[in-house]
Amino acid sequence: MSGGRSALMPMRSWGAWFGGLMLWAVFGFMMVMFSRNPANGWGELVLVAAFFVGLCHLVTLAAMFSYVKVTPAALLVVNPGLSTAIPWGRVQEVVAEHGLVVRVRGAEDVHCYAFQPSVVGRLMGYPGAHRAVKKIDSYGKRLALAADKDDPESAVTWRRHLLWLVGGWSVFALLVPSLVRVL
Repeated sequence: MSGGRSALMPMRSWGAWFGGLMLWAVFGFMMVMFSRNPANGWGELVLVAAFFVGLCHLVTLAAMFSYVKVTPAALLVVNPGLSTAIPWGRVQEVVAEHGLVVRVRGAEDVHCYAFQPSVVGRLMGYPGAHRAVKKIDSYGKRLALAADKDDPESAVTWRRHLLWLVGGWSVFALLVPSLVRVL
């Protein structure tokens, strides 16, 4: 596909994303085992579920929420607590030194947590970040007509965090114990 739909899809570090999903699955299994014990009442199940959801959410913040999305107007970098839209005219370069970093003209660099540095990444040379840089550069060169006066826009994405917390707690505290005790 030449610049169409595939260029507009979010880019994630799928290894980190898969690790986050596996953590949810492991804690879900632990919740199932804890629910099978008839000595544990609903009060204990709710407290344990809150603990598991808290741990899972912290890992999810770093592993699953972050991504980079190329749009016609800007390069969107979504990190756990902040989304930053950088107009193409302000993007100086995108590098994969130690993770993915966007150098912005006249502003601070924007680091993307989706491609954050790691020991494994350092040993392998950050292949995911290098692939993302190539895709971003090829798309950005085709769109090099944006105005230089636009400033990067940032926004905090709280609704998404609350949705994951409430949804995760509902599954761990209500759905899993109910299904285990009924079945």
